[in-house]
Amino acid sequence: MKEWLASYKYRGNERLLPLFSGMMVHAYHQLIKELPAAGHESSGFHCISYVPMNVSRLAERGFNQAEAMAVDLGRRLSLPVMPLLERTRHTAKQSFKSRGERLNDLQGAFKLLEEAAGSIARLQAGQGWPIRVLLLDDVYTTGSTLNQCAQTITQSLPVEVYGLMWAR
Repeated sequence: MKEWLASYKYRGNERLLPLFSGMMVHAYHQLIKELPAAGHESSGFHCISYVPMNVSRLAERGFNQAEAMAVDLGRRLSLPVMPLLERTRHTAKQSFKSRGERLNDLQGAFKLLEEAAGSIARLQAGQGWPIRVLLLDDVYTTGSTLNQCAQTITQSLPVEVYGLMWAR
């Protein structure tokens, strides 16, 4: 999995995307089975979002792998993909840091996009329960990135955020 991800993420081997999203469809259905049903008429998610990438890293790679995975997964599941966050500053690669360093480094690294509230409001129109957002990233290591993103989203929006990663 490390080799596949490196080939996709750092060398742009986009042929692997269908494989990754196909695997994530299976993980999605496993996650659906574990969702609490109380208060929800819907048995799944209302939209997919993804962990944003810093502008300089995006320019370096040419694409955001989490966004590409989210778009392909959304297409397969017929779910809308909504950008909700942006990175406010560059952070060094998290893979070389300890959990504590990651937590400190990611504080304030994300902010809600201005259009996010309107996007969620359109989804929520006529529904009395919080919207369920599936937040997608490629790798889960310590959960620091996912936690910071989820916290940023839920501080401002009446949503429940769940994470789905391709690898751990």
